[in-house]
Amino acid sequence: MGAGGDGGLIINNSIIVAQEAAQVSVGEVPEDGTVFLVSTYTDTSVLAHAPKGEVGEGIYSLHLDSKTGQLTPLGMTFLGPNPAFVIRHPTIPNILYATTECIKSDGEIYTLEMQHDGNLKTISQQSTKGKSTCYVNIHPSEDYLVSVSYWDAKLSTFPLSKERVLGDPSQVFMQPKAEYVELNQPTREEHWTYRQRWPHSHCAVTEPYTGEYMFVTDLGLDKIFVYQMDQANGVLVCKAEVLLEKGKGPRHLVFHPTVMAAYVVNELESTVSVFRYNPRPLSGNEIPEDDSAEPTALLSHVHTISCLPLDWAGTGAVIDGTGMWKAASHASEIRMHPKGRHLYVGNRGHDSVAVFETNLEDGTLSVVEIHPSGGRCPRNFNFDRTGRFMVVGNQDTNTLNVFELDDTTGIMKEVHTVAMPSPNFIYPVPV
Repeated sequence: MGAGGDGGLIINNSIIVAQEAAQVSVGEVPEDGTVFLVSTYTDTSVLAHAPKGEVGEGIYSLHLDSKTGQLTPLGMTFLGPNPAFVIRHPTIPNILYATTECIKSDGEIYTLEMQHDGNLKTISQQSTKGKSTCYVNIHPSEDYLVSVSYWDAKLSTFPLSKERVLGDPSQVFMQPKAEYVELNQPTREEHWTYRQRWPHSHCAVTEPYTGEYMFVTDLGLDKIFVYQMDQANGVLVCKAEVLLEKGKGPRHLVFHPTVMAAYVVNELESTVSVFRYNPRPLSGNEIPEDDSAEPTALLSHVHTISCLPLDWAGTGAVIDGTGMWKAASHASEIRMHPKGRHLYVGNRGHDSVAVFETNLEDGTLSVVEIHPSGGRCPRNFNFDRTGRFMVVGNQDTNTLNVFELDDTTGIMKEVHTVAMPSPNFIYPVPV
């Protein structure tokens, strides 16, 4: 499946012309398995980076058979520019939210309704007031949604109506020193050369143990901000900051579902850092600044492990003391398997997925294998509803590669491949 030269969609070797339609559909969703929603880049000229894949047209829907791992195209929903992060409402399964990424204008969040054929209907759209919106977090109360914008390090909080539609933002703020963007109007070439010249907030994750605190990684500052939602006023209140080792470039964070541990993928260094989570009351007016090297820190560093083979380790770093960055490979997504026994990280450049075993006593990691991703630039991946299969999106070679995962070892075995233009985010919706 890919973008047709006439603006249509190629599905099963036939072209469906769909310039005037909002959706392209080829049938009903089967009653079992997983629907995967795949966001694709539609205009690479306005991105913070320069993908080498073909241009897509929006969000594509595919069904994965839970017995065979085979992907079957369902259709496509026109959305842009550059649909990216997708998340489903936690209690209304047919409502989803999707962001758009653009460094020249503010991103948007689309409220979407999934149809019976797997396509998406737009209910509303709302500006995030930030550029290159890359992540969304729904507060456990389900009353608020928080967006993260990478380019200018802005966080925006939106109230959710009873119908779960976004209202106007109740709060928009920028991380310290991110005003560099508005004052200097940097180009993406400057950004790619100096990855830490200004802040780049990249994700917002609520810890799963109490649901009280939200953790925001910032790649540019080598820092994690910890927020609590003031539910009466719909605003985030910073409760702590965790200082990380300089030069690593923290991208995304995940928590272990049962062990009190957090895992941060360091994009610039192609490593994963393991932290012990030491929860404590954060009720004072002053914002504590914890050094993660200290054993009593809110996130206390345990160890860091490379995502690359020994002969590639150290190929991504901030060099020469000037802040100039050069890398043969840089890490992408990090995901914990639903069973909590294995952690997976993508490597763009080495073009592989690192598989780690998690110690269920202390959360530490050990390498199981580093497996080829089946293409170039594995930007994103995700698991099907059973945890048996993983779909990897190889951005620069325009493919979705399906891997079967060994239940005991976590080892990957490729079982299926389909074409997909510039896949950048993969989201599973259980049927």
